[in-house]
Amino acid sequence: MKLRILSLVVLGLLLLAACGGKATPTTVPSPSPSADVPTGDAQSLIAAGQAALDAGDYATAVSNFKAAAANPSLEAYFGLGNAYTRQGNLAKAMDAYQQALDINPNHAATLSNLGVVYYQLGKLTEAKEAFTRALNVSPEDAATHYLLGAADLQLGDDVAAEKSFRQALKIDPTLPEAHFGMGMLYRARGDTENAIAEFETFQAGPPAQDPRAKTEAEKILKELKGQP
Repeated sequence: MKLRILSLVVLGLLLLAACGGKATPTTVPSPSPSADVPTGDAQSLIAAGQAALDAGDYATAVSNFKAAAANPSLEAYFGLGNAYTRQGNLAKAMDAYQQALDINPNHAATLSNLGVVYYQLGKLTEAKEAFTRALNVSPEDAATHYLLGAADLQLGDDVAAEKSFRQALKIDPTLPEAHFGMGMLYRARGDTENAIAEFETFQAGPPAQDPRAKTEAEKILKELKGQP
């Protein structure tokens, strides 16, 4: 049975998740920075990059993280990957995350965010692998369990998706995206009663990171209840 979760809602969480987490500073030898980039020590540049990222100034964030990466570090490449992801430059984001993983192949946040990029590029098998690797390092990460479930649902494996969504809810019973995912799964199976229950739980709980999810849930609930 091929099941498809609603992309706009899934991608809303995925994109926001890609800017979470902090890398533990880890440096390796590097060439000197060029003169046409922001100046300052690496940690100051990383802090400036994160501030720009939080403010939505993605171009400045990229510039600062790139300057910091002149002295390669996990923290600089992780931030650069997040900035490129927010900017929509997924190819460069993927490259930055890969460079972070060259420094620390077991950094859970980088693995999860790389999975986000793969997902957005339609590389669902690679996304699943990245999320699985992240969970091997950080098994209590509810959001990554949800992301793994979303990838499985897109791959048509509703059994694996349900397992991941339930694990996410076991860790964080209020995680709104996991309730939405369960609602979509039940809806695709034709289980209207449980689908309604999940969407109503979703609506009654904390807001999803993607504000469009509430509107979408309202539309789906009307459809499930046979309302105009």
